Amino acid sequence: MKNILLLSIFTILLFGCSEDLLDGTQKGTLKGSVRLELTNEPLANVKITTTPSTQTVFSDEEGNFEILESIPIGDYSVKAELNGYVTEVDAISITESEQIVTIVFEMITDETLNQPPTTPQLISPTNLATDVPNDLTLEWSSTDPDSDSLIYSVLVSNNTTNEQLEFPDLEVDTLALENLNFGTTYTWQVVVSDGINDEVFSESSQFTVRSNPEYRYHYVQKENGNFIIKSTNLEESIYITTSIHSSWRPHKNNIAQKVAFLQTIAGQTHLVTADLNGENPHQVSQAPVHGFRPDVMDFDWNTNGNRFIFPSFDKLYRVNYDGTGQQQIYQTADGQFITKCAWSYDGSKIAIVTNNINGYQAKIIILDANGNLLETIFEGQQGAVGGLDWSITGDRLLYTYDVSGYEDSNYRQLDSRIFIYNFADQTSTDFSELSEKPLGTIDIDPQFSPNDAEIIFTNTANDLISVKSVYIVDLNDEEYSRNLVLFNAEMIDYE
Repeated sequence: MKNILLLSIFTILLFGCSEDLLDGTQKGTLKGSVRLELTNEPLANVKITTTPSTQTVFSDEEGNFEILESIPIGDYSVKAELNGYVTEVDAISITESEQIVTIVFEMITDETLNQPPTTPQLISPTNLATDVPNDLTLEWSSTDPDSDSLIYSVLVSNNTTNEQLEFPDLEVDTLALENLNFGTTYTWQVVVSDGINDEVFSESSQFTVRSNPEYRYHYVQKENGNFIIKSTNLEESIYITTSIHSSWRPHKNNIAQKVAFLQTIAGQTHLVTADLNGENPHQVSQAPVHGFRPDVMDFDWNTNGNRFIFPSFDKLYRVNYDGTGQQQIYQTADGQFITKCAWSYDGSKIAIVTNNINGYQAKIIILDANGNLLETIFEGQQGAVGGLDWSITGDRLLYTYDVSGYEDSNYRQLDSRIFIYNFADQTSTDFSELSEKPLGTIDIDPQFSPNDAEIIFTNTANDLISVKSVYIVDLNDEEYSRNLVLFNAEMIDYE
């Protein structure tokens, strides 16, 4: 009876707890590898365990593993586990000491175990935010429980026009938006995908862009090889045009509440107007604005904002602001091109710059409002001539002249200076000399400030490649000190 009891206790100890570590004196070795079934790619960090339990190991970078001389004689099931893959189990037997058993696991992924990303949370701008800048960055947040790589798509809808933009395949959780329409409400939503589960959509959120601040300064920069127009209060700048088209020579009219500019349309230069925020562009000119170097050419409109003048080769045209009533009002007698034109504040006089096909042999001619010749105030000098802006009273005219007299095929200017022509005594004052223009630079595109108390202009090195900057000089300052207004800017307009 005692022997039977002892045998029963031994049997329970041996077989009653299959998970206990076996400790026999005769032991074998298990070797193996783990591969991805479809590609035979080795899988690392796969957990290998046995039942009954012996030793837990993990596959190495080559997918190999071994339990060395640690498995007592007996029958075992061997399990291979890796997160995201179907668990594999195989049976082995160790029948003698120092036996080596080899096993190969071929695992497949189990996407049913993969969890979808969390619902994107829209962080900025907050829902129903108002007075939002028209250049902003959308921000959101989403995580993935399985640390999968996430791809985002952002949907942005203009609630006024119902235009919807999609920004797909984003790998970051931010998106910069530029040049949004002023005073417009937008709706946005984020979609996230881990490439395994169904896409997860965020809730929709709305924000409203601030009203157009209608800044008084307009200027030009280069972007993606094209001219673009911006407006500024000298603290921040906003886009008026984009680099889709090249746009330059901005002129704002406070009465018309429009900004006009030259723009390349179908390979030709035309006169265009737009709202102060750049929306609703309208081509005004019927005939292209042709002549010497489109980037040098300029136009003007009258104070009331209902008519424009613009040049085309040797002709000067007048046209209504809506594009109707275009008519030629002047043609040069010598076939010279008209490059610049400026209308006096009272509308009684027009100043023009004419030059040959290379930009030289320039004249400054004064016409009446109907295009009749009144006088020529500049001619017979070598070198480039430009500028043109009337004082409010019409008794002074700004222009530029390269006093070096240099001329070449690149229209390079070596020492262009701003001059103030006084009609009362028919004299010109070298303003650039008064304001101590730095050597090796040129002053171009001058303009009187709205109160005639300042002159604002562009200065740059005479090497044709340096950055242009805008300066302003107070005419009441006896030292005529130059004050930097804008870096990397040109063709300034101040209204």
